[in-house]
Amino acid sequence: MTIREHTTADRTILVTGANRGIGLALVEEALHRGAKRVYAGMRSPVAHPDHRVVPLPLDVTDPAQITAAVQKIDWLDLVINNAGHGTYEDLDQRTALEHHLAVNLYGPYDVTLAVLPLLSRSRGRVINILSLAALASLPVMPAYSISKAAALSLTQAQRALFARHGVRVHAVLTGPTDTDMTRGLDIPKTAPQVVARAIFDGLEADQDDIFPDPMSASLEPDWDDGAIKTLERANAGLLPVAAPLYTNLSYTFVVDQPPEQAFAAINDVRAWWSGQVEGATDALGSEFTYTVPEIHYTKFRITELDPARRVAWHVLDSHLSFTANKEEWTGTTITFDLAERKGGTEVTFTHEGLRPDHECYSVCSNAWGEYISGSLRDLIQTGSGRPNAFEGEEALEAVHA
Repeated sequence: MTIREHTTADRTILVTGANRGIGLALVEEALHRGAKRVYAGMRSPVAHPDHRVVPLPLDVTDPAQITAAVQKIDWLDLVINNAGHGTYEDLDQRTALEHHLAVNLYGPYDVTLAVLPLLSRSRGRVINILSLAALASLPVMPAYSISKAAALSLTQAQRALFARHGVRVHAVLTGPTDTDMTRGLDIPKTAPQVVARAIFDGLEADQDDIFPDPMSASLEPDWDDGAIKTLERANAGLLPVAAPLYTNLSYTFVVDQPPEQAFAAINDVRAWWSGQVEGATDALGSEFTYTVPEIHYTKFRITELDPARRVAWHVLDSHLSFTANKEEWTGTTITFDLAERKGGTEVTFTHEGLRPDHECYSVCSNAWGEYISGSLRDLIQTGSGRPNAFEGEEALEAVHA
């Protein structure tokens, strides 16, 4: 059972193409899951009975409307680029291809770029609604297929580049869905409501690529370790790292033990981290403190606890004796992401918000390296951590070195 804070509850969301089909279903599902506010972008806005819905005039091919819509949003956690266009044609008219690209490629590009400052502030997310036609062209809808293939490439590029802003990007690869666009296809189709539920489920499961219906789900089991994802990760590694826009401190290691064992070790904080730890460290919503006298105090709240998948602690308060800004950690977040890899587990630790321009970065990165790649890794592998590897006088000497 997942015991994780709802990633939709209390969030502010923008949905484009929200008047019908998948877009309307996404609005309703977001409300069902407790969204604080849903901005519903439509070319012809209509009122919604729920006061949390704010209809916005939004034609994604109109830069002026995009600007006007974004000016009405003061906070944003998630943008869902759903507005789309698809017709049946023979690829014999350039204008048809141009219109598909205007809606399905340049539309999400322009909308996302306009809201990126908001998403950077909230550490938010982008969801691009794509199609299996991005992977294999539908000959009856060639311009649509071409535009979705381009939008998939856009999504992969955004995923790599926006990580430097602290923004996550997700792709939704839909199969046939029962909307106006597919009415002429005599094939099995999935209801938009089912697709919308699966999209939010995938978001809450932290999936980069979401397969929300039976046809697309057939690709999911081998996707993460397949050729496309492997090449995407390799290409992302080509980005220069010398001057990132937004870089969080992060460490990754792989152990032979299963994710469940790694998850249990992470939550046994006293077994791998030195100092005085007070409070429960293994209950969602609980708060605990970490103290090294005269050096370091931090108060955490456990905001995510997804068994064998993810742990997150948000820093409520902090005091570092060795930095000019004593509260440099306050407002940052510690995350542990677990992924099964060939019988073992890949563990990714990230201190979100701790960047190279912070005074603490050098000292804190050394300390975290000792605890994460050393003590925690040993605890997972052998059952015994090394919590005293970097504490007390040794830590103080390192700070003043």
